[in-house]
Amino acid sequence: MPALGSLCFFNNKGGVGKTTLACNIASYLSETQNITVLLVDADPQCNATQLVLPDETTENLYGSTTNSSGIDSLKQVLLPLLRGDASLETSHKIAGPESNRFGISVLPGHPHVALIEDRLSTNWSLFLGGDLGGARVSNWNTQLLSHIKQQYDLVIYDVGPSLGALNRSILIGVDCFMAPMGCDIFSLIGIDNIAEWIKQWQNNYNDAYARMKTMHGDVTKDFGKEIRPDASKMARFAGYTVQQYITKTIRNEKRATGAYEKILAQIPEEIARSLGQFIAAPLNNDDVHLGDVPHMFSLVPLAQTAHAPIHKLTRADGLSGGQFQQQAQYKDFIKALAETLMKNLRRSAELRND
Repeated sequence: MPALGSLCFFNNKGGVGKTTLACNIASYLSETQNITVLLVDADPQCNATQLVLPDETTENLYGSTTNSSGIDSLKQVLLPLLRGDASLETSHKIAGPESNRFGISVLPGHPHVALIEDRLSTNWSLFLGGDLGGARVSNWNTQLLSHIKQQYDLVIYDVGPSLGALNRSILIGVDCFMAPMGCDIFSLIGIDNIAEWIKQWQNNYNDAYARMKTMHGDVTKDFGKEIRPDASKMARFAGYTVQQYITKTIRNEKRATGAYEKILAQIPEEIARSLGQFIAAPLNNDDVHLGDVPHMFSLVPLAQTAHAPIHKLTRADGLSGGQFQQQAQYKDFIKALAETLMKNLRRSAELRND
């Protein structure tokens, strides 16, 4: 089986359960599909890091000016860029699957990653003018993946909701992205924003690459693994989920509200209109709806406290009463999602690696 590549969980709309879903699906895929998974926390808020890693580890990572955890964060990985170097280090101390109950490897995030935004913006402007150094810095995630992709079957990125330079540089490097959505009008607007943003920077990327070749010649020999030559192969759309809303109970009968049902009916059409052009070959519009995320009520804060995936929570973690039924519902959902997502990623990887 070919490596599944890299996948970014991304939406311009916050508050849709993106981090919870990314961490839980990473854990479930690692456990049930017998694959090695690396989670890269590229959100300066570091929510994925705080969810997955134990408190003691995060305290050692962030508790003082000196990192005493024995592992690198994304801050250490990007430090050469902050110092003006276009080349990343080739080795990184990453938290292994034995370090957490999710059973996955983790490259932790760091709030200081937000400081690189201005440098990335400056180098993007340089790249648009044909500058080779600007192209290399803008492709830092391409470099990173070239160093680590042989060690993992799947690399998953969790990012913030920004349409800024940091997320653009991450999407330049990744193979696919998926969009967790809420059932609200702002999620629809967020999807439209993503589509317009990706289309714009991909067109600019191709123009900049052509300009760079004119100025510097074919750089493939020296920088073939560091600079991607074709934006059309970046950040292909692999699917979306919709977070279920809470129904109203009237005379002991659960009823959906009309406003939510109207938005729910609009989502497939909006996905096809906005993101259809980015769907990863050979997938089509019928393949990209990955499932509807059930509302987990108190299970999410319980999982956060236990630093455990929802499907692994036990009575010892405080699971009780009706939460067992909620957990069973989530297990059914995550199983179906994992099967559909793996099918999409495999099909895309097989075509990409031909």
